[in-house]
Amino acid sequence: MSLYSYGSKMFVDREKELRALREMYELFLRGHLHGVVVYGLRKVGKTTLIKMFVSEKKGLRFDLSWVNSVESLVKLISKTLKITVNVDLSDPVDAIISALAILEDYARSSKKKFPVALDEFHTLIERLPVKIAKKYGLKRDEVYVDILWKLRALIENSTNIFWIFVSSIGWMKIKEYLREKTKAKGALLGVLEKLEVKPLDLTYAKELALSLMKNKNEKVAEEIARISGGIPRIVEILIRRYNTTEEDPLKLASESIRSGEFDELFESIIRFLAEFSRREFDTLAQVLKAVAEENKTAEAVAKYLNTTRGSAYNILEELTKLGLITKHKTKNRIEYNIAYPLMKEWLLLSIPPQKDITELLARAFGIAGESYLRELLKQAVGKRIELYEDKEGSIFYGTTRRLILNIEKVYSIKETLEFFNNIKNADIIAENNNILVFEAKIRTKGLSPDEITKLAKKLKAIQTKTKKKTIGIIALLEGEAKYTAISQAIRNGIIIMSPKAIRILAKKLDYPHW
Repeated sequence: MSLYSYGSKMFVDREKELRALREMYELFLRGHLHGVVVYGLRKVGKTTLIKMFVSEKKGLRFDLSWVNSVESLVKLISKTLKITVNVDLSDPVDAIISALAILEDYARSSKKKFPVALDEFHTLIERLPVKIAKKYGLKRDEVYVDILWKLRALIENSTNIFWIFVSSIGWMKIKEYLREKTKAKGALLGVLEKLEVKPLDLTYAKELALSLMKNKNEKVAEEIARISGGIPRIVEILIRRYNTTEEDPLKLASESIRSGEFDELFESIIRFLAEFSRREFDTLAQVLKAVAEENKTAEAVAKYLNTTRGSAYNILEELTKLGLITKHKTKNRIEYNIAYPLMKEWLLLSIPPQKDITELLARAFGIAGESYLRELLKQAVGKRIELYEDKEGSIFYGTTRRLILNIEKVYSIKETLEFFNNIKNADIIAENNNILVFEAKIRTKGLSPDEITKLAKKLKAIQTKTKKKTIGIIALLEGEAKYTAISQAIRNGIIIMSPKAIRILAKKLDYPHW
């Protein structure tokens, strides 16, 4: 593993991409390749990667995200090269190509070969054609195709510039530039290689989290890495809050969303792509919200938004092309999902109507019931918590009249494994005067008597080993207990905590409930 600083950024797990760029550059120097398209989700680390490579090869990088006219493109090139650039603006498409051709001329006159990165290059192909078409009364698609093919000719004739086209729009949109069977007929096919920059995997995301963390808590770093989905920017936001509060990751994520720390990130992503889809921000936000609300098909989204299936389908496909939504085919239908980690929960909280964000977070990231329950019990250490059965028997299903928690210690995962030795699947152990064994369960079909029997055997083995009274508690985070399971629990002195009991406990401890 490798992690090091580049400017103010932490750079991790990009050796493969750097190596690929270097190999492509060597092919270019030998006359076998003209350039590469680098693509991936926003905030995944593409710009940092490209800056490092361009700096290494003493090249140039242009941020085209602010280019909104041919004139602004010319000014950007002039400012970067520190020369006066004069371009005939009478034909705007030719002017774009002429402005870029100046870079080849500059390299030739300098007798150098170097890379030139055009960050957010689709500006040239998506934003400028709209403005040109509107100004000159042309069809946008005609301008779009014209730019693509003239850009291809420029790239093919470049011998001194290794072109790097960087984009945050989705792969399906990139394919329109690179492959056949599109309006542009694969204009860039064969002249550019492709390189995807993916989110960090769990190991490297954890390494990044640890590098930014003050107390180097590996367990927290791993959970934050998982929640982030490998997006470095999300890791940074969560670690910044953790360094101040040292809260558990679930609460970190919840509070970060509530306090608006993700607003700029996710709003900018939607607004950025709304421009290229030529749709309103609110339209995209509402469709994304519909998907976040578990409306996974075009039909379900249409019903949710009270629109036609065709309209919903077109926007969903557009969002898929742009990279905000992923889709997969089942036997009978196409289902859509939000691409970015945390964006789903941000949409549910920030785009009305609001939902219970903590419950959504827990479900979305598969945070294990054991992990959640362990953190909840830690909040109870040193406190006396009393829970009582109600008249309906909905708190403990009649397995006990009350539960008093006076926990002195909650064992860590490592301590639990060492303590139980050969006893498998012992979820959580806590101590007061007795030993408490908690098992977290999520059962949509209902808790079965067999599960009670297994726990009873485990408790007997622990009691024999420790010579201490051992109390078993099954904590149902979701689902219900079957009548036969309740009877079995009563016979074996095992307490069953219903989901309602967990919520009450969480409320008493001022901790987010599952």
